[in-house]
Amino acid sequence: MSKELFCFAPEVNDELAPDCQAWQVLSVEDDPQYQATLHFSLRNLQVLGRPLQLLTAQSAAQAVTLIPQHPALSVILLDVVMEQDDAGLRLVHTIRDVLGNATVRIILLTGQPGMAPREDVMRRFDIDDYWCKSELTSDHLHTIITGNIRTWQQLTQLQQARQSLQLLIDASHSLYARHDLDSFAQGVLEEISQLLDHDNHGIVCTQYQPHEQLAGTTIIAASGAYRHYLGASVAALPDPTMVEAFRLAAQSQEHLFFPDFSVFYFGSEAPPARSYLTMVRCSRPLEEAQISLLKVFCENVRTGFVNVALYNRLGELAYRDPKLGCFNGNWLLHELETMRKSELARAQLMLLRVENVNDMNVTFGADFCLTLMQALYDKLQLALPGALIVRMDEASFGLLLPQSDRYDKGFFDRLLEAPLTLSGSAHSLAITLGLVALGDVPDLVDCSGEHLVHLALSTLDMAHYRQCGFLRYQPQFEQAIAERYSLLSQLRLALNEDQLFLVLQPKVQLSDGALVGFEALVRWRHPEGRIIGPDQFIPLAETSGLIGRLDNKVLHMTLAAIQQLHQAGIRVPVAFNASGVELVRPLFFDTLQQTIEASGVDPCWLELEITESQAVEEYDLITPNLRRLIQMGMQISIDDFGTGYSSLTHLAELAATSLKIDKSFVQQMSESANGDELVAVIIRLANRFGYQIIAEGVETQAQRERLLALGCPLGQGYLFARPMPLVEALAWCQARPGSDADVEPA
Repeated sequence: MSKELFCFAPEVNDELAPDCQAWQVLSVEDDPQYQATLHFSLRNLQVLGRPLQLLTAQSAAQAVTLIPQHPALSVILLDVVMEQDDAGLRLVHTIRDVLGNATVRIILLTGQPGMAPREDVMRRFDIDDYWCKSELTSDHLHTIITGNIRTWQQLTQLQQARQSLQLLIDASHSLYARHDLDSFAQGVLEEISQLLDHDNHGIVCTQYQPHEQLAGTTIIAASGAYRHYLGASVAALPDPTMVEAFRLAAQSQEHLFFPDFSVFYFGSEAPPARSYLTMVRCSRPLEEAQISLLKVFCENVRTGFVNVALYNRLGELAYRDPKLGCFNGNWLLHELETMRKSELARAQLMLLRVENVNDMNVTFGADFCLTLMQALYDKLQLALPGALIVRMDEASFGLLLPQSDRYDKGFFDRLLEAPLTLSGSAHSLAITLGLVALGDVPDLVDCSGEHLVHLALSTLDMAHYRQCGFLRYQPQFEQAIAERYSLLSQLRLALNEDQLFLVLQPKVQLSDGALVGFEALVRWRHPEGRIIGPDQFIPLAETSGLIGRLDNKVLHMTLAAIQQLHQAGIRVPVAFNASGVELVRPLFFDTLQQTIEASGVDPCWLELEITESQAVEEYDLITPNLRRLIQMGMQISIDDFGTGYSSLTHLAELAATSLKIDKSFVQQMSESANGDELVAVIIRLANRFGYQIIAEGVETQAQRERLLALGCPLGQGYLFARPMPLVEALAWCQARPGSDADVEPA
């Protein structure tokens, strides 16, 4: 007879076959070009030493067929708009509710966020992340994929453990109704007693640890004739030979068989390290099937102590974060639902999010991030006694606070500005806060706890969007969101119906006002007649995925304007702007070159303006393409120079032909001597490295004269002309003394 509880089969090598080693990621996307882009970006990515296998589906219907065939699928990159406008969102319901896959990580990707606003989608659909395609750089994609694969792996392991626990619960339903360990073991013994028909005899079970004295250990389960010994020590058993048999079995760590009883030894090396001894007394020898049944029974007793303890904690786990031990978002909802409305009106709900947690998770590991969140939780508890603090997710906390004027931006700035100290090292965190004074919420009486959390989340997201760090909820926020959504729909219509138009602002020589070029700026004439400025619709286009269409529209209008200027005898370069989102998009520069060639316009009459931040932030990525444009004859201008990153590192190698002094520096010239010196430094740097220099925002004669004195030859601004529609720009040129026609590009 084996001395172990089970005879385990030899361990199977769990190394995956070569074709199964890769993490499986599915891209559901009807745009072949974007599929190719994803494949190119992810081709060399490895997560935990394993590569990726990118599966593709061109429609939601194809994905429904593909997903069940790949149970190891970890991440789905899902486009919203495919065969139907809501095909992607309907697929989410199919994956979660029909296919029953609750662990696969679903990342929603969209080029048209207006079709599915983030806040609404995250609230209504069981997705794990939401990104606009235009915001998703290659590095960011790698970070998102890596973090979600790690999360999927952890969820899968947890689900497997839960499934195993559920099987045991289902198999022993009547036993698991007993919620304490002794009752559980006693119930198992009673069931086995009936199975073996030992009413006149009995079974005794005890557990002990190696360092304990066996005679003093407690009988944790007993049945039949030994029922009244339950809870007594082994030494209390009436037959000394039985006590000695227990000792011998423990010492030899094997089963022992006697004429009228048997003692089974079952050891366990898994923590907690305990051994189990079971004595079965009967008038006849046990059959092999009965012995096997006893082995299973004793294993159930061993695991039962752990499982029933876990069962007792299920209610607690439903409302507690398993990693930090604090309350979770479910408890916050429970509190909000059970609080009286008068109490809610005197409370504040705040969400706190630590930015870039996914990046930190990839860089430093999950243990570091958990320790960081624990330290932040401890700090909040210490600073906010009496507040309910819950962990909403891996990166955020929710706080239910009493109404107080002290909880303003200054309070939380002071609280959070000091870095956290971990293992002797200081760590500063980028934190965003959204605060809702619940008394300010319209129709609070009819608001559910879920709606209040949604308001706090919307406020938090708006604080992140505005990059202000802290934002207090205002009732007009919901109206502003609705207005932005409406404006987005109108912008999409405007792109289709030619409501956008260009205005041209002249660039001139400061010495005599001679025309040297134009800058093309886009405007939107709404059907109602009002002009909508670019500060309203360009950020909206960038966040919604429409910026590519908008930039392409501006380029075509600029090329058409150049042709009309040439027909009027005005031959000067025209500058146009491109979004930073587009500059890093694959094939942007190829499309730009093809469009220019198709128009027949010589590239020398075009100038591309990019901001200093764009030039430096994506330096390695865009510089080769900018040099290609320069070789074609196009000019490249660095706009707003001096306001972005410190460009001195790259100044000598910038792929540009000119620098534009930002209007803020031009304004400062009339306010302080330091303003003069800043402009002088920029001019000297430009001259040193061979860049043409132009000042923008020139509004007064004094500014013009001072710029000339400092050596700046060119400028633009209201002193010379405001941005004008093309027809007015042509008239402006023709009305000037000594027409500026036939000006060659610099």
